[in-house]
Amino acid sequence: MKKILIVDDEKPFLLSLIDGLAVNNDEYEIETANNGREAIDVLRSMHIDLLVTDLKMPEMNGFEILAWTSRHQPQLPVIVMSAFGTAEIEARLEKMDTLQFLDKPLDLPMLQEVISNGLKSGGKSFIRGITLATFLQLMKVEKKNCTLKVINSDHNAYLYVRQGELIDAELDNINGIEAAMEIVSWSDSEIEMDGTCRRQDDIINLPLEHLLIEAFRRKDEADEIERMDGVDENNDGNSDDESTDDVTISRIETEDSPEKVPEPTILQPLAKILTKLPSVQEYVIFDANKLPIEKNIGKCSLTGMDLAKFDKLLVELTVDLQNGECRFITFNGKGRNRYIILYIQQYSVLAKLKPGARAQQVGAEIEKHIDY
Repeated sequence: MKKILIVDDEKPFLLSLIDGLAVNNDEYEIETANNGREAIDVLRSMHIDLLVTDLKMPEMNGFEILAWTSRHQPQLPVIVMSAFGTAEIEARLEKMDTLQFLDKPLDLPMLQEVISNGLKSGGKSFIRGITLATFLQLMKVEKKNCTLKVINSDHNAYLYVRQGELIDAELDNINGIEAAMEIVSWSDSEIEMDGTCRRQDDIINLPLEHLLIEAFRRKDEADEIERMDGVDENNDGNSDDESTDDVTISRIETEDSPEKVPEPTILQPLAKILTKLPSVQEYVIFDANKLPIEKNIGKCSLTGMDLAKFDKLLVELTVDLQNGECRFITFNGKGRNRYIILYIQQYSVLAKLKPGARAQQVGAEIEKHIDY
């Protein structure tokens, strides 16, 4: 027979649940614990098929239980109970499509239903386990302070949470918002929780909801680029078909343009890649004389830019810093717009990126396809 563990520090409440669920004694047995420490002892000593836990408890709270199960029993179905911030939590968890949340005082028929669904193979009321994003959203509502150690494959990362907000993050040699964006989008990670926030300064300075939305948008974009790479690889041997005709390139004609058009061996693949990259909003390709020769189809606000000014500055910086040949530089403009300039053989590319796009990722993606 299957077993359920219910964790809450209110003994009368636990007894009432046992009585209320007694009609289901032929389906499952109920184990109880008064705090997180007792709960983990139970989880270590016997097989539990479903966990029902409160969040606010002494000694070891529900968050610490969830962190422990994430690390040691990630496939354990979880139901969270709380009397705080119910509507906000429910709305967030519904969007994240993760674990089931129930408001206290509990509606007994509802509890019976979600338990039954959770014990069934393939039940759709919630996904097994708890994701890092969901964990952070619960902490946001409960205004928790903590430091999370997040383990993913060969990486150990740290998230610093103060009053429910993510204020800093560390991943390898990266910190702040870029590290946080990467960490929170991990799909398979283990969580260890320290009940103290070991950072003081708010480096990230972005609401958790906005950070999660942007992190998953970036992840979707990266997945789309990877999918495009797979399509390109499948088409490598089809040079005579019409598979490349769906990409439209706009050639720029100016009075100063040379009569001889540069060889398309690098130019056309480069324009094709820039056109397909979802993170690129606009682009212009310049020849060796810094004259624009290709641009994105439609409106483009970049054709009037004078890249020669950047070249002069770049030469001075290269001398001062004793760096080698520059492959790309990035900068921010008005309205927090982000731009990248890439130097590819005799060509220069100026691209305006979509909000939230990572310039380094764009440069790396171009580099994968083009021989610099």
